Amino acid sequence: VHVRKTISMGTRGKGFLGDTTKTYAGLRDIPISNALRPVLERALAEMLPNDPGLIFYDHGNNRVITTSNVNSYYKRTCDKCGIECNGQHALRHTFATRCIESGVPAIVLKKWLGHTDIHVTLDTYADVFDRMNDTAINTLDTYLDSLESEEEA
Repeated sequence: VHVRKTISMGTRGKGFLGDTTKTYAGLRDIPISNALRPVLERALAEMLPNDPGLIFYDHGNNRVITTSNVNSYYKRTCDKCGIECNGQHALRHTFATRCIESGVPAIVLKKWLGHTDIHVTLDTYADVFDRMNDTAINTLDTYLDSLESEEEA
């Protein structure tokens, strides 16, 4: 997904598609997992025309879908499913946490999240990096052992 613009709120509280992202770092490419790809392909195939050219659009009210709209829908969905709702921003944190756990380098994650400074990424997810300490030690030991084996050969 290529993020090039941001949905913003106008003076009368009406959402609109801005000309760019809020910050330069907001211009970014976000990877799509193989599991999500067919969902987005179906959404593209079923996309109805709209002035801003958005995949997800409120055709009933002829307007962009705002963060407030998404938060309301997300809360209702969580309530129906009996899931604790901490706001849809929690999905961003879950994505970042899973990326870190899978070994995505912090500098790559910084770009995906649109952070301007690596310290924002490292500080925000410090607890996740801390939990990886034992795994990192084992990885280092395995690597050092392989170097020692190479020298002996």
